[in-house]
Amino acid sequence: MRLLDAAHSAPARYALVFAGLSAVVMGALLALIYGWATSLLERHLEEVVEQQLSVLRADLVQDGRDSVVGLVRQHAKRQDASPMHLLVQDGKGRVLAGDLPPVTPSEGWQEIKLPPDSGDLNGARRMFRGLGTRLDDNTFILVMHDTADLRQTRALLIWSFAIALGITTALALFGGLAIGGALLRRVDDINRTARAIMDGDLSRRIPAVGWHDELGRLAESLNQMFARIEALMENLRHITSSISHDLRSPLGRHRQRLEATRLKPRSPAEYETAIDAAVEDTCVILEIFDAILRIAQIEAGTPRERFSQVDLSGVAENIMDAFVAVAEDEGKPFLARIDPNITARGDRELLTQMLVNLVENALRHTPNGTRLQMCIEMRAGRPQITLSDNGPGIPAKERDRVFRRFYRLDASRTTPGSGLGLSFVAAVAKLHDATISLEDNSPGLRVVVAFPQAMCS
Repeated sequence: MRLLDAAHSAPARYALVFAGLSAVVMGALLALIYGWATSLLERHLEEVVEQQLSVLRADLVQDGRDSVVGLVRQHAKRQDASPMHLLVQDGKGRVLAGDLPPVTPSEGWQEIKLPPDSGDLNGARRMFRGLGTRLDDNTFILVMHDTADLRQTRALLIWSFAIALGITTALALFGGLAIGGALLRRVDDINRTARAIMDGDLSRRIPAVGWHDELGRLAESLNQMFARIEALMENLRHITSSISHDLRSPLGRHRQRLEATRLKPRSPAEYETAIDAAVEDTCVILEIFDAILRIAQIEAGTPRERFSQVDLSGVAENIMDAFVAVAEDEGKPFLARIDPNITARGDRELLTQMLVNLVENALRHTPNGTRLQMCIEMRAGRPQITLSDNGPGIPAKERDRVFRRFYRLDASRTTPGSGLGLSFVAAVAKLHDATISLEDNSPGLRVVVAFPQAMCS
């Protein structure tokens, strides 16, 4: 991705916002720490000044003013070794002792500025903070403390906090950009895959990066959707090809009969026969289209609105009543083992038609003498329908293919049908979240439809 595109991307904007918020929060925190630290230092300075002033007052009470003046003079001799500076003035403002220039007596806390020392290369003015007080004999005492250390500490805190704030902001910005860039690359993978699929490459998939996060789950869901789209498109191509192939025969027959009828005059009875044959061919074509439409509607999931609790035992008994006589006429005993009160949530009409298709498929593709059995029971806590026979069965390699639309085994191409019966069964089973499997009945075939436990009553 180009730098200009990255700068205008959503991750870049989010990184800037995140860096700004981090700077504000960090600045507020550092300001709070700075205020607390400087306040603590100032309070310590004031406590030192008050303590020194208390010492002088105690000495005055005990030994008099001369003793205080002596102490101040001794302190003045070692002023370079102490940040404390003292001044004693009499009532007329004359300096009695100290290392400070005379000042206008003023009680309370105050600050003074003095010219820099001659040896100070920086030429900075000296600043003092102290406390002045008058004694009972009108003597004025001023105790001042050099604030150089306090000012240096403040400057050090400001510079340290400025550096910390800059580093924090930079880390937030570049960290956000790095994380956003990584996310953006994954989004670009999704976009490139989507564009490739839109351009017709249905086999493309989003690369898996091994991260089980939201984007990883999104990529997995999209890949499943793309796979589903590819399967649907492949199914559509197969359906289109199958429709053109399977409708060619009835349409060709339909046309040949009509053309043959037109070749020479015929009797009314012959015209009626030709018309009846044309109507029959038309009905076959309409049945094929109706089956395709019903399967498409089922796969779209629209019938779920009609779901209710369905009595599978009752449905199976009704089907047995309808097909037992038909099966016996064809020399195929039809037995049943139906447990009572087996229910599943679904569409009663579709489930009934699914069972009818399974029974009709078994009757149509098995020889005389074949024994059929239907079983409705609970198996492992799941409602299960089993339809078995001892006929020729279906080869193992063909069992997955028979659920495709219009797919017919070579042995079944001479029997009536469109190849949509089991496709309908598979669509109904999928709609009801049921599993359908074809198993070897040794000999014959066993069809098992198992509903999920969530659909049990």
